[in-house]
Amino acid sequence: MKTLRFIAATVALLGGVSAFATNARVESMGKNSRFIMDDVSIFDNPANINLYPNFLIGELGIYTYPEGSVGPGENRDPMNPWFGGIFSLDIGGGNSLSIAGVLNRKDERLFKYFPDRISTAPVNQQLIANGTGKSAPDPVTNFDGFLGANFNNKAFGVHVYWAHQDGMFDNGVLSSDAFVSAFQLDLGGNIEISSNLSMEAAGGIARIQYGPADRSLFDSDLISGFAHARVFSRVQAINGHLIPVAHFRTMNAPGREELDWGGGCGADAAFDRGFFWLGLEFFYNHQKADENWVQDREGVSTFHDVKGDKGLAGDITKLSQIGGTISFGIERNIWWDWFVLRVGGQKTVAYADYKAAKNNPRSILCPDKETGCSKDGNYFVSNPINDGTRDDNVGFGIGINIEEKLKVDATISEDFVFRNPFQGGGRLISRVSATYSF
Repeated sequence: MKTLRFIAATVALLGGVSAFATNARVESMGKNSRFIMDDVSIFDNPANINLYPNFLIGELGIYTYPEGSVGPGENRDPMNPWFGGIFSLDIGGGNSLSIAGVLNRKDERLFKYFPDRISTAPVNQQLIANGTGKSAPDPVTNFDGFLGANFNNKAFGVHVYWAHQDGMFDNGVLSSDAFVSAFQLDLGGNIEISSNLSMEAAGGIARIQYGPADRSLFDSDLISGFAHARVFSRVQAINGHLIPVAHFRTMNAPGREELDWGGGCGADAAFDRGFFWLGLEFFYNHQKADENWVQDREGVSTFHDVKGDKGLAGDITKLSQIGGTISFGIERNIWWDWFVLRVGGQKTVAYADYKAAKNNPRSILCPDKETGCSKDGNYFVSNPINDGTRDDNVGFGIGINIEEKLKVDATISEDFVFRNPFQGGGRLISRVSATYSF
């Protein structure tokens, strides 16, 4: 089935390296996908489902349990597995229609606004340090739906995401006070401007709700918006592409607001049996949280929904950050054509300006979880060094490619080569993803 000629040429440019990406590939090769074309980009731009016809994608889950929670000789199942597929129909003339669905995926960009715990009691500063409230419900619907079309090398798509739970705390305690919900609708396009230039852009709206106050689907006080775009311009001199990017997000949730925008530029290059990319992006981020949002000494957040307030209310905490992130990734087939080794990393440095609320020293925006923040402050921040998450400094992984059909990627623990194999405990692999093209 015919897809965009530009993307087909890009895949050919990568040579023997795996042409498709997964979360494990992205995590182990630079930590973000802003500067590379990959199948997980369908969640950023729904038009890209047209580039991967008849395609299955899934993940066994992530294995990032807190240190000490898995002892030597113990086994635990990975968290948050998901799966889905893309199916396309050729309608002639190189044009096609596509439909896709994904089940059980947790959208981290929406879920990060959910509280860890929910309380219907007023904020009590004396109790916050030790934790209050009940565990927030875990959404169970978690569904992505896609529709797309490709006409004359112009791809378009629409995406809807819904995650919801109502009436159950702690995954087993029935309560009419329990409620979390996230909804997103976005549109996207991927257009080949010339044989050496392609542009993609997407934008949409989202609605985030939680607490005992169940609100209407289209509550104007809780509507969020976002947009992003990037361009792939082929540069023959480096056997790759120049890739400018830009993004904008304005998010609204009960008791929280966030504005984030930024832009940057990257480049990729193909070499013998390998692929390399590098990117630099600058950003500005401004967050607000009202006095009903608090955190304890362990960083566990609690939302006190007392009056059912929709937007910000009471004492407001503010946090602004301005800075940049440099990231890179490299992969290469070694020993055999079916085996890929990957490594990458990122470094973020930002200047932060914290404005403390008068009566809420334990705001979720406070960087000092132990004693809280009772005064304003300025400081520099960076991403975690090596906590095993997608936000930390470096990544390392492997990939297995079987006949350009089945591809399995794994993110390897950064301390794997330093570990005593007879000691036990800890993790060796934090994420396993797979795709199948038919």
